[in-house]
Amino acid sequence: MGFFDMFSKNKKDSKIKVDERKQNVLRDTAAAVAFAEAGEHDTARSMINKSAGSKTILIIGRSDNFSKLLTEYSLDMAQRLGFEILALNISDTPLTLAAAKREEATELFRSSSNENVTALREQAAEKGIPFGHLVEIGDQDTIVEKLHAEYPGMRYVLTEPDPEVAKSLNGRVAIPVFDLSSYHGAAA
Repeated sequence: MGFFDMFSKNKKDSKIKVDERKQNVLRDTAAAVAFAEAGEHDTARSMINKSAGSKTILIIGRSDNFSKLLTEYSLDMAQRLGFEILALNISDTPLTLAAAKREEATELFRSSSNENVTALREQAAEKGIPFGHLVEIGDQDTIVEKLHAEYPGMRYVLTEPDPEVAKSLNGRVAIPVFDLSSYHGAAA
């Protein structure tokens, strides 16, 4: 079957399958317009729906909680930009413990993190901001890279300021914000 033969057949006879692709909103929109102009309205609609709701801000707390400064900044930013928030509590401490203590420490960290995120979750709900929460054990850089691959709409990463710097500046410190719009991971 030649390349152009695919277009001459009845569209119900052949299917194109895409297993995985990187998301690019501008390219998706251009492709959706092309499909719509060609009469493929269902395909165009499905492409637009995949891009919707995928604007995410990842906020990384210090251990099992989120500071008031990070909470306020992330909620304000998400509300202004119309983004959703994905809150992440991360620790590598359980990995340094003996196997017998590791599971107990991991469960304690998960439980404490889930309890401490309640106020942030409620504040997001009050402002109408979509909210998700994850608790991970491991290396921060590795986990952020994995999450960026899982959430292709993740645009910004906000982290807690260094506690020593915040203390020395009497709380007048900026929140570190990382823009992932041009980051394509280790494979790029």
